[in-house]
Amino acid sequence: MATIKSLKAGPQETALENFTKFYVKHYMSDGLDVLGQIDQTGHIADINQFLLENRSLTSEDLYNGLLTSRRGNLIELISALKTKFNDNGIPDTPWEDWFKQTVTELPQGL
Repeated sequence: MATIKSLKAGPQETALENFTKFYVKHYMSDGLDVLGQIDQTGHIADINQFLLENRSLTSEDLYNGLLTSRRGNLIELISALKTKFNDNGIPDTPWEDWFKQTVTELPQGL
């Protein structure tokens, strides 16, 4: 298994595309608070700033814009999540499964 940074260009692009689709979907629907608890680097803030400033765009345009304008932030965020990928850029745990599992494992309020 490889990290996002050790993937070759093609598989890394696949990994970024899949993660970005996941990210935009959850940003638009139920939020990504779980990522905010993991990312201590500020990359989520940069990504979300782009999304907020461009909220009038379609999901597809947001997706394409993130891949272009916030590529470095996406790579660093994925790296912070410590996700492993196969040689084709597919995560060892699908993003939706990872999200559900991570939400379940978070401490709940009193």
